[in-house]
Amino acid sequence: MRLTFEQSYGLNEGQLAQIQQLESVCNQFESLTMKLNWMTLRDRPKEQSNDFLACTEGQIVGHLAMYSFNQREAEISAMTHPVYRRQGIFKRLLSLAREELKARNIPEMLFICEQGSAPGKACMRSLGANYEFSEYKMRWQEPVAFRPNVSALQLQPARPEDIPELVRLDEICFGVSPEAAQRWLAQDITDPQRRVWLVALGPLKIGKINVWSNETETYISGFCIWPEYRGQGYGKTVLTLILEQLAAEHHPQVVLEVACENERALSLYQQCGFRTVTAYDYYRLPVS
Repeated sequence: MRLTFEQSYGLNEGQLAQIQQLESVCNQFESLTMKLNWMTLRDRPKEQSNDFLACTEGQIVGHLAMYSFNQREAEISAMTHPVYRRQGIFKRLLSLAREELKARNIPEMLFICEQGSAPGKACMRSLGANYEFSEYKMRWQEPVAFRPNVSALQLQPARPEDIPELVRLDEICFGVSPEAAQRWLAQDITDPQRRVWLVALGPLKIGKINVWSNETETYISGFCIWPEYRGQGYGKTVLTLILEQLAAEHHPQVVLEVACENERALSLYQQCGFRTVTAYDYYRLPVS
């Protein structure tokens, strides 16, 4: 069967469905929980190429996705159908991605490799990529016993006029470029599947938290408190309020991701009933 390779400018519904099917096949084959940022995949900018596809007879059998959260690096996730492995598909897709990154002057790649994937780890070794850090995917499994003091703290649905404040939070707390944060937050606020809250302490805006739902899971992301307000119980209060609301709305699977070395956040999530599902390792490699 003849393989063809292409770089896609945005993803249509047919492509998204095939990528989801490919993810399911790869997960089942290796007993994995692969990390694909579906929130981003569904809202790719049409003027920019971030997805690279290998196809045969109209079917996607290989996919490499780039996620550029800043100008310093692009996160990379990739998968190949088990039947089509050892045919150079990943190598060809990576070559296309490298050319795109060079054109955009992004100097480094950060590969996402699930710890349980032996082929993934072997690939990182063959590339000479350097391990950098790991993060856990966690799922909410137990009710929260903590009763928050909500007298001073409030969650306010974010509005378009709040975007500058939200952008500052993403920039300071996560290192996201203002341009990328602006683009994503404008989409998040208007998308019915996504919700963004500002954390208000009286007249002060001290943090934010995002929630996004797909067909199978509800993701908590973008959760941050300004550094000077940390360590005072506000984070635990915010998370508890969100979880109580999601439970009342009958969201069956609530998940989030946290860096393994972020002991404070990890402890907070464990206290609120989250348990580890899997872990992802990140490997860095220069584009050139």
